[in-house]
Amino acid sequence: MGIYPKIVALLNRQIAKREAASIKKHGLEVLAKIDEVLTKEGITPFFVFGLLLGAYREKGFIPYDYDLDIGIMESERPDNLIDIMLKNGFVLKRQFYFKEDGRITIEQFEYNKVPVDFYYFFEKDENTIATIVSYKHEYKDWKEANESDGFPSEIITAEKTTFSRQDFLGIQFYMPDKAASWLSGFYGKDFMTPVKNWSSEKSETCRRPYPVRQYRNLEIVRQKAPK
Repeated sequence: MGIYPKIVALLNRQIAKREAASIKKHGLEVLAKIDEVLTKEGITPFFVFGLLLGAYREKGFIPYDYDLDIGIMESERPDNLIDIMLKNGFVLKRQFYFKEDGRITIEQFEYNKVPVDFYYFFEKDENTIATIVSYKHEYKDWKEANESDGFPSEIITAEKTTFSRQDFLGIQFYMPDKAASWLSGFYGKDFMTPVKNWSSEKSETCRRPYPVRQYRNLEIVRQKAPK
């Protein structure tokens, strides 16, 4: 391992530490803002992944989590969602998509220095919904990957359920009514046991490789950057 990857890893750890501190300080404010903005537009945002795990297991934020994971049904995403978020003080940081059809899979916004990831879920079959996530390239840095073969994808499924508003540290937010089933699928049946450096390779989950690779839409981020 050369010096450059070590420097990048160190910087990423420092950034994650700062972002975790921002969540502790401003997380509730950001969640309340997301709920206000999206429900006004007829969108039902709901807790997923680390945010849902923290709410269910810790009854709060996971101390070392560095972003807020929000699920949105793909069918509810309006074409002008980015403009809606920008109008309400959010900044677009990243957008992942498929080049083949332009389908957006993940968008990351930031509000008050808190990163927020929007994961777009879709109906996979009559009993299942799913979202598609991306990961770092197998060996290339992100710029080289984005200019060549893109990033590997993974499909994550969850049991179809309803969503209800539940208490989270004094605010109300939508969560899946089958949260335990979702978390078992996301993290394995031992999800109630905290593991800081958890890896899907060590647990039986509902995560599977997806054949289509993703790319970052750098142009839309440039277009929507604060002037």
